[in-house]
Amino acid sequence: MCTLQFNVDGEFITDLSREWFYVEGKGYDKCIELLNSCMSGTDETKDQIRRHAEDLLLGRAALKGSTREGSYHLEIYGPESEEKMPEYMNVWDIVGEQKKVKDELERYKMRWNVAMKIIPRYLKKRIADELDEEITDPQLVVSRELDSYMKRMLDTEEHTTKDYGWLEPSGKFHAVKWGDHQKWAYEYLESKVKNDEEYSKLPRLYEAGDVLTKEGWVLLHNPSQGIAIATRNPCKDYTKAQKEFLFEYYMERNCEKEANDVWKE
Repeated sequence: MCTLQFNVDGEFITDLSREWFYVEGKGYDKCIELLNSCMSGTDETKDQIRRHAEDLLLGRAALKGSTREGSYHLEIYGPESEEKMPEYMNVWDIVGEQKKVKDELERYKMRWNVAMKIIPRYLKKRIADELDEEITDPQLVVSRELDSYMKRMLDTEEHTTKDYGWLEPSGKFHAVKWGDHQKWAYEYLESKVKNDEEYSKLPRLYEAGDVLTKEGWVLLHNPSQGIAIATRNPCKDYTKAQKEFLFEYYMERNCEKEANDVWKE
């Protein structure tokens, strides 16, 4: 028979809890929970232990010694002997710095809002594209959709494929009229049915598109009738054949950003 003993080192727990709180940002509750578990087993109340834990985080107390040597204890410092904490663990300085950052952020927000009211919409669109951010201004959303619609409608070049349709994982494209993608998906699935049992498992019309995307298909469609948006199941990656098709599809339509974005996925 062997005996297994555990040792708790006071200095280690003190350093660990402070690292959690000041460096790793694990949060007040998590750090207090750790310290509470390391200071239980005495006659003190939970509130007293919590106060000791807070003093430890502030440098007014520290765990010392080890349980193996029987010297494990909490050392409480008086006003004259309070532990000098590193600068990055000084909560009073931290609060002051946070206030400075918050005030500066508010000033930048104010300047940004003023700028957004003055600059024209087309520049807002360019800024959003450069920042790779979604446009939240309703006017800009309408503007972007209108730009996409006009770009498609004014495109007089002949393309190797239609604008909308379904793209198989193999890279084979099926052209579909605008608004008919669910109907086409249902009819495609229906054409694959071999018996009554399979027929009974057919999805409802409005669910047919989801079935195809779950199988790795990509839908090229746009509710605003603009340049098609490639929609796929978030759990599925583009196949190499799909990437090659989409790259050529967008390049033909002078949509370089969309074409390059395909290869980033």
